[in-house]
Amino acid sequence: MDIDLEQCRENDKIKEIISKSQLPIKYIKLLLRLSDGIYLNAINYNVLIENQTVNIVLISSKPENKTGFFNTTSLSNIFYKFREMEKENSEIRTKCQVKDQLLHFIININDS
Repeated sequence: MDIDLEQCRENDKIKEIISKSQLPIKYIKLLLRLSDGIYLNAINYNVLIENQTVNIVLISSKPENKTGFFNTTSLSNIFYKFREMEKENSEIRTKCQVKDQLLHFIININDS
């Protein structure tokens, strides 16, 4: 996944990616709420959506913008949002992976 740092700073561009993803509206709404939560917790991030898989990469906390450095409270809030989303939607499975100092959240939607 190529990371466009300018895009990471512009929540509207990420919301546009989510809105045009062709996922069912239920998941678009969930992802838009998650996106707002990440943005409100002052975390730089990016999104890639392919078929029923959503990749969200958390890059850094603001205002430091140092790759791989995060505010603990912000991360706790985001992990909670992921947990609640998965708990309330049995067709959603999430994984978190640390790669190159970035947190990669892989969301698989099994909407069959």
